[in-house]
Amino acid sequence: MSTVSTDINNSNKKYILALDAGGTMTDTVLVLEDGSFKVGKSLTNRDDEQASYLESVDDAARVINKRSSDIHKEASVAIYAGTGMLNTLLTGSGSDTGLIVTKGFEDIAVIEGGLTYLGQPQNEMLHNQLHEHTPPLMDRKNVYGVLERVCGGTPYMDKHVAAGEILIPLYEPHVVDATNKLLDSGVEVIGILFTNCYINPVHEQRAKKVAEKVIADRGMEVPVVLSYDTAPVMKENNRLKSLLLQCTSAEHARRSLLSVEEGAQKDGYDGQLLTLLSYGGAVNISYPRLYETVISGPIGGMMGGQILSKKLNLDKVLCCDMGGTSFDVGLILDQQIPIRKDPEFAKHRLALPMVALDSVGSGAGSDVWLDKYNRLHVGPGSAGSDVGICFRYDKLTVTDVNVAMGYVDPEYFLGGKVTLDRDKAYKALEEGIAKPLGISVYEAGKGILEVVNTQMKEAASTMILAKGYNPAEFTVMVYGGAGPVHMWGFTEGLDVADIITVPYAAAFSAFGAACAEYMHRYHKGFVAAVPLDETEQRKELIGGDITQCFKELEEKARNELAEEGADTSEISFSYGMYARYIGQLESFDTPLDIKTADDAKDVDYLIDSFEQMYTKIYPEGARFPDGGYAITELYIKAVIPKAMPALKEHSLASAEPKKSAYVHSRKVNHKGEFHDFKVWQMAELEAGNIIKGPSIIRDPMTTLVIPPGKRIEIDKYMVLHYR
Repeated sequence: MSTVSTDINNSNKKYILALDAGGTMTDTVLVLEDGSFKVGKSLTNRDDEQASYLESVDDAARVINKRSSDIHKEASVAIYAGTGMLNTLLTGSGSDTGLIVTKGFEDIAVIEGGLTYLGQPQNEMLHNQLHEHTPPLMDRKNVYGVLERVCGGTPYMDKHVAAGEILIPLYEPHVVDATNKLLDSGVEVIGILFTNCYINPVHEQRAKKVAEKVIADRGMEVPVVLSYDTAPVMKENNRLKSLLLQCTSAEHARRSLLSVEEGAQKDGYDGQLLTLLSYGGAVNISYPRLYETVISGPIGGMMGGQILSKKLNLDKVLCCDMGGTSFDVGLILDQQIPIRKDPEFAKHRLALPMVALDSVGSGAGSDVWLDKYNRLHVGPGSAGSDVGICFRYDKLTVTDVNVAMGYVDPEYFLGGKVTLDRDKAYKALEEGIAKPLGISVYEAGKGILEVVNTQMKEAASTMILAKGYNPAEFTVMVYGGAGPVHMWGFTEGLDVADIITVPYAAAFSAFGAACAEYMHRYHKGFVAAVPLDETEQRKELIGGDITQCFKELEEKARNELAEEGADTSEISFSYGMYARYIGQLESFDTPLDIKTADDAKDVDYLIDSFEQMYTKIYPEGARFPDGGYAITELYIKAVIPKAMPALKEHSLASAEPKKSAYVHSRKVNHKGEFHDFKVWQMAELEAGNIIKGPSIIRDPMTTLVIPPGKRIEIDKYMVLHYR
């Protein structure tokens, strides 16, 4: 592990580097001294991420006539959002893990709460015969139970055993026996999860000491990981998945990140590499709970959307990210990013705060194919960095269709660095789709794009409508390498207030990564019931416990940040809780403006805060205060300032673009008809310009399609409004 300090706000350095390594492209945002930024791009090398990292940084550096080594020597921070942990999870190539659990829970890794529908489309969820268990993250034979039990408490504490009270002491010989058996089976890491340990961790902590002594006595080095240290929250099935993700995949991902860091440091960088947390914020790669970075690429886009929503003063934003493998959608409400407490991810339900995103497999690299009944399908396979038949893939993809129809210029992919073969794309579309269906090539292409765009439009509209919001109040923010290409299609018919994108849409997730705060988030399970008629004395006791919990989380934050080399003198904290009406199953995130709750009035404030938050989500009539309140979890966010990019304000030029912005015209088959599309160069456009369709705005990173009858208006922040 690197011992280089984390100097995240070094004023002596000129640049900030932020990269998003997606399945197809690795995007770089290079932030300059004045807060402006340049972008770079390379095809992602899954087998050697260090190589594609350096190539992408070098591509951005060349924009200002420098090389990657020049940038690294003057970089105050480098942030890298990769896919290493996700790939490890999906391929099952992680560490062999053993598990010690409370006796009677030995099948927990297999049963996992019976969530057999995870990851299935809605039409399959409705049919039980189509459900199947997610493959377990570990071998069942490596799970052993030990005798112990801690009370979990109830909503009626004054009538039952208190939460955290030991009911059955830990039987240590069971731990010794289980550890020996796991070592004999050759496991690489041991996880420990006991029921209700999130309230009182004493049994897990003691079991770890016993297991570590057995390991030391046998002269072995096998790490022991506790669920309390990983995710100290209720719902043991979700907590187990987070524990296993940390055990099986996190260290594999860390090795990949260390390789990227090594490449950056050899190229002149003298800091530690940072990566993105799944709930927003950046940490360095020595972060102990690295499983919290399992999905970092799309998170960057949401953080970029949050920054843009604040700059444009937008309260309701739908973020739409179309890359090579998927189409991701998420909401930004009141300029805040909603967080899911126990998200579904890769067919697993985790105990991990994660930015609320939904995805469909409609990426530019998605396979396009007919089944034996000649039914058209898009996905789930994807070409990734192989792009399509037009480049080096062996199947027809959405990009092939866009090339064949004329939307994407085969001579200008990645600014001309990669040449695509339009003839091969056209022939594959003809042979694979058009002829079997008995239609023309352009009819086939039109139909495929309608299917793809409809899938994305349904995902976008569902994200708004399913939560009861009015689409007319929302701005749709489009980004990703393929987002501007398909913006015309999937936004057609959406009755929204505005549709926007940016010149750097292809690298927008990397831009968001550059905007990420250096932040840790700490959660702790908590059990407290507050009936409507609760006494002042009881409220003071509850408030005291809350204050103590916040203090413990603050101390943990300071210690971890200090170990990472961060300057803790600048640390700031914010606080929150999860609460619900007694009788409800789901708890709701409630930000708080106080850090202590010693007085009964402070507890009343907590309840009022929950009520205000609840009525933002649901109608007033959904309230149920008569049932009382349950506080189930507390959390803090610890933030240290870091350098940020800036969105500059530009003077408005005339509506007519300057002559140098015009490139040429080309034929494009749009909706089954050929049109002459004017082609404009993105870098030559200015604030105030209006580009009327039919037009295409090209950029080395992406292509923006403007159909006949539509236009793009560029505002003072160089945001492109699609009218």
